[in-house]
Amino acid sequence: MNSEEARNYFEKKGLSYEGITEGDICALVMLLNKHVKQAVKAHIVSVDTMRMSQKIKSKYKTNGTLKSCYLYINSHYFTQREAISFNPDGFIGFAGWGDSGNRQPIINAFIEWVEYMSEGDIVK
Repeated sequence: MNSEEARNYFEKKGLSYEGITEGDICALVMLLNKHVKQAVKAHIVSVDTMRMSQKIKSKYKTNGTLKSCYLYINSHYFTQREAISFNPDGFIGFAGWGDSGNRQPIINAFIEWVEYMSEGDIVK
């Protein structure tokens, strides 16, 4: 799945920022860690030192739902590149800096998270 297909899948499952809480973002980070680690082990990504950053830049409405959120990825030669961004205008970005190989584990984690969000259970 590519970035556009992932965004469409999010909408098709009936999801929006209104249903995303801080706990949901934590679940996404856990899935990103899992998928990035698997991709590094399998040499799918271009750099074998990629790992999720601990930095999360997010804003929430007073009711606790998401306004915007930026999740980052690090490597031995870069820090805090965008992994996934939930932009204030509703656009969801996926590793705009990366090629399809580097972007794929991020999209795979996002798709697994969409399944979790829409069904309430993480897909194994």
